[in-house]
Amino acid sequence: MHRWREDSLTEEEMHRLNEALITPEGRAALRDDWFLEASLPGALRTRRLLKVAEPPQTMNRAGWLSWRPLTAAAAGLIIGIFSASLVLAVTLPRATSERLLSLVNGSFGDPQIGHGFPHQTGGWSGDNAAISNGKLRFVAAEGDVADPGGRAIACDVFQLVDLRALKSTHGSGGEMVLELSASFLDSRPPNTNTSVTFFCQLYLFQGDPAQMHQMWPKSIPDALASGSAQVTTLGLDAKGARTLTARCLLPAEADFAVAQIVARPNLHPAKMEGLFADDVKLTLKTAPELPVRIVQR
Repeated sequence: MHRWREDSLTEEEMHRLNEALITPEGRAALRDDWFLEASLPGALRTRRLLKVAEPPQTMNRAGWLSWRPLTAAAAGLIIGIFSASLVLAVTLPRATSERLLSLVNGSFGDPQIGHGFPHQTGGWSGDNAAISNGKLRFVAAEGDVADPGGRAIACDVFQLVDLRALKSTHGSGGEMVLELSASFLDSRPPNTNTSVTFFCQLYLFQGDPAQMHQMWPKSIPDALASGSAQVTTLGLDAKGARTLTARCLLPAEADFAVAQIVARPNLHPAKMEGLFADDVKLTLKTAPELPVRIVQR
């Protein structure tokens, strides 16, 4: 479904997706996917046509139902989830509130940056990087202390963010989504031979953030939720800086977040020059509880 959102499915894969949507589990997954994306400002957009199969007991392949292309509107979005006898009509309003969390030195005005994975919340730390003219400059890729056998292929910088103060907010109802955004700049000459991939990544964990440095990156599979965004560049082009946004649902049991920004040259050994990050923000967005009405078909 992620690749369908990106409009990159082949005809065979589209057929397989339709087959999966015959099952109740597939329909539920599709519905949850729409609920999450529709709660995010800027995420509503026109969809490509997606056929949705009838349930097995009444399925007629010649009479498959179709999704109409849906367009973002200020009033929200109407989604029809079709079954043999019911239509589930859901009105999805935009997120009702936003809150900028405490991300220390997100604009890199403070020249201080630590070395190695951070041991406590607050402040950036990671591989060899420096702050130049109010921007984070990626200098060199380094390995992880907890993974001595791993290769140094990217320059990673991290910040731990305490989320425990948000636990009382979960009782207010509605889904809560965290967004990590960052602006990346490849200032090398245009059409440079070696491409660079920038990453903006967010991981949510339960437990004590002060212990994470002993386990990273082997602890990544234990994350309660995660989100990632990336872009690949070949030097400075007309688009200039690229802004990436990683999103994930905020589980009630999450205690802290790992915010990670990365520059990875796609030629090894990695060489860093003219690669920058700036304006890193962490935002909490809350969507209201969704009104649902069931109507006869």
